[in-house]
Amino acid sequence: MKFHPLQVLALLFLVLAAGHATVDPEIYFKSVLPNTPIPKTIKHSLSNDISINTNHKGNISYVFGNTKNVFPNYKYHCAATPEQMMDKKTTALFFLENDLHAGKIVNLQISKDATATPPFIPREIADSMPIASNKLQDIYKEFKVNPDSLEAKLVNETVKECEKASNQGEDEYCATSLEAVADFVVSKLGKRVKAFETQVDGNERASLQGYKVEEVKRLNGDDGVVCHQEYYGYAVYYCHKTPKISAYMVSLVGENKDNVKAKATLVCHEDTSSWNPKHLAFLVLNVKPGTTTAVCHFLVENVIAWVPY
Repeated sequence: MKFHPLQVLALLFLVLAAGHATVDPEIYFKSVLPNTPIPKTIKHSLSNDISINTNHKGNISYVFGNTKNVFPNYKYHCAATPEQMMDKKTTALFFLENDLHAGKIVNLQISKDATATPPFIPREIADSMPIASNKLQDIYKEFKVNPDSLEAKLVNETVKECEKASNQGEDEYCATSLEAVADFVVSKLGKRVKAFETQVDGNERASLQGYKVEEVKRLNGDDGVVCHQEYYGYAVYYCHKTPKISAYMVSLVGENKDNVKAKATLVCHEDTSSWNPKHLAFLVLNVKPGTTTAVCHFLVENVIAWVPY
């Protein structure tokens, strides 16, 4: 009797699990999402050369990203701030679906510095370190950050966001391991999913610039899951299920002298009735919640869209 390679992989996973052995995160991911390659963003978090003490004793190396690459929070329940309205790199992300077509010129900054990507730490360690506001001082101490620093402020925002997600129900979740990301995606969409992410070629730190839309390809018209990388000492992804969306992959060519090329992922929301009435998108586009035209936004690098197929 012949076995399919995926069956052999699944059997190996079950044997390891039965023996209470630690399963390699990549093997676990492939066992639950066998037809989905691990996204590039997650690969960066897996490839960091760090030393982890699995007994959680002694020193653990944490990595913080560049604070200049932190985009303001524009999640759907948030009201826009005056600072966001002044931030062109954020306001430029939003547009209406009717405006999406080849030949259009869009001003974007969608690339992020990948040289300081936070690493995933083993699941058992992440699970033993709760992301909670009543543990905030312990978190600062663990990460060795000054409580009065900008890094501490951004960590605090992540803690609040993850705490809020845990209280919102089953459609929002902060995943602190590769295994947890895979489990959440499968729980919401099943195993027949593909991952899409924005990728900018050439200058990885391309600034705000004009791009020409060369091609627009629709990916799906159904529910999806979007995972945003949060600012933290190790890899944390805020993942949420997004109902009634259309996802697209758009080919872009930069208009500056470097001719930067990009494959940008974007999501269009058909139902915005539950969004904060003062959300940045409504103020930028001059529309109201529940508008009949879908509200769209580009996903910057380090954000992953999972869509069923």
